[in-house]
Amino acid sequence: MMQFFHKIQGHWMAKILSLLGAILLWFFVMKEQNPIVDINYTVPVQVQNLNSQYVVDNIPSEVHIHLRGPRNSILAINQSTLKAHLDMGDVSPGQQSLPILFTPPAGITVVSMTPDTVNVNVDEYMLKEVPVEVQQLGKVPDDIAIKAINTVPKVVTISGAKQEVDSVAHVVLRIKMNDRRSNFTGSGMMIAVDAAGKTVDNVTITPRQGQAQIELEQIRFEKNLPAVANLTGSLSSEYVVKSVTVEPQQVLVSGKEGDIKNLSEVRTVDIPLNGQIANIEGDYDIVTGDTYAVNPTKVHVIVEIVKKYLGDTNAKNN
Repeated sequence: MMQFFHKIQGHWMAKILSLLGAILLWFFVMKEQNPIVDINYTVPVQVQNLNSQYVVDNIPSEVHIHLRGPRNSILAINQSTLKAHLDMGDVSPGQQSLPILFTPPAGITVVSMTPDTVNVNVDEYMLKEVPVEVQQLGKVPDDIAIKAINTVPKVVTISGAKQEVDSVAHVVLRIKMNDRRSNFTGSGMMIAVDAAGKTVDNVTITPRQGQAQIELEQIRFEKNLPAVANLTGSLSSEYVVKSVTVEPQQVLVSGKEGDIKNLSEVRTVDIPLNGQIANIEGDYDIVTGDTYAVNPTKVHVIVEIVKKYLGDTNAKNN
């Protein structure tokens, strides 16, 4: 009887040992067919739970991740689903170090992540309106002047981190002026600058594009105009002005186009007639404005005065 039990026990032991051997062989074969492998990915970094009143800079756009796991699990990874993130729920204004968080797929371990922490700058979000100024690139010809500049818009909104927005003094619109001789409209992207004229990059400008309407005028516009003797007062009833001669009859007027384009003549200083009974002759100054000049500055005037005779139709009384 005892021999029978020993025989049965021996069979069970052999079966158990065979089963263990088979299991070990299965693990060995599976390990050979689905080995542990490593793989590297570059994944984007997302910001989570950031207060809308804050802005953050110095956030990396991506991190490099070294993963390890069974080959079948590695092959099953959908790279588009891999994302790292920064939890901004507890940040406050200032500089601080935050861990970059990443959760690997099931069965995969993270060997390393570069970088795994980041120093970020947290600041308050701010809006500010600032004026737009035209910055001239090049210059107009020497005989042309800028009469007026009108920007559209006149004011823009600057937004971003408070420290950056506070540093913006104004926004410039750069317009090329080279060889311009007539009114024109220029457009371009606007640039935020500080009080020293240095560009402030980390702000948003709304609207981003602007226009400048530039009015130009000639400052050495020239025009020949008749010179007129400016006679004042009246002769006695017995005398009349028979003729007035001005030499030269025309003078050259030069100045800004807007100041002289509507002029039809220039006049001498007053030449009084009161009490005159004889001809008047002499050199008289031409009256000029502050914004234009004449050449020559004097003209020679002869006023012929005669005694009135009955039937004299050629003379005129002044």
